[in-house]
Amino acid sequence: MVLDDRTIRLDCTPQWLSSHLEHLSFCGVHLARGYETNVLRYVCDAIVPDVPKSLLAEDAALLERHIATDDTPAGLCLGFDRIPLSDATAKAMVEEASRQDFQPNHGAHYRLGRLEGRLVDVLEARAGSLTTTRFDPKIRQYSDHASAQWVGMHYDNALTDSREGERFPRSVRLEAAERRCLCNLGPGDRILILSLNMTALYLSDTVRPGDGDHVPDTPQLRRFLRAHPQEVRRTVCITVRLKPGDAVVFPAGIALHDGSTRGIQAQSRALVLAGRFPRRRSDITPLGRSGHLL
Repeated sequence: MVLDDRTIRLDCTPQWLSSHLEHLSFCGVHLARGYETNVLRYVCDAIVPDVPKSLLAEDAALLERHIATDDTPAGLCLGFDRIPLSDATAKAMVEEASRQDFQPNHGAHYRLGRLEGRLVDVLEARAGSLTTTRFDPKIRQYSDHASAQWVGMHYDNALTDSREGERFPRSVRLEAAERRCLCNLGPGDRILILSLNMTALYLSDTVRPGDGDHVPDTPQLRRFLRAHPQEVRRTVCITVRLKPGDAVVFPAGIALHDGSTRGIQAQSRALVLAGRFPRRRSDITPLGRSGHLL
């Protein structure tokens, strides 16, 4: 896999990475067909993750090449953390997101540990789900998919009236787009699936080279992958298994991603905040050390 200035990097040290390999795996993707569209109700050509593969020694060496340097911008970084959540804070976010008038991506601002950001949503995931993102009638760009249930892997493309979000053209997307913090509340584990190389920056440069005004989106990526099956085969994803209390910070508008509870026997709930979060290299913060939070 080629590493360049459009590739997602891991915001951690080699020592942290080597001690957390049990949380990580690789997988490819395919486009939804047949059973997945007709029975599971994925949208046609949805990008669906393959079965994850355990990391081998050579895979760990490949991941080390993806560790961010001091010069890597935050907009390309996948960070890892543990979030100390008070019951009051978690309950306030859950209560806000459950209101009938709540609009995803337009919530109040909260502090989660070292991070402060805008509430995007509180996401419920049942056990054993291949992916976790459903079409939401509250979100305008999803409202025409009455017959489909599952989005599949995607780029986030929100933009508020205050110009907070991810929906920016290619020329400023890396600098202007927010990152998202996803924290698993439990009770079950949760998986983040994220492509290292099939980024929105790569898509723009491939389908509209030199066009700084291009705004990449998931439907365009589906059409591109359908027309270029070799690009499906070259898509490499990392999966991160999150115990309750674990969190990831990632560029949801740049990195192709989705959640999953494949192989997990309990449902989970996740808080999602958005903001221009600074980098914080994971070094001694361990993942997966506590029970569920809410």
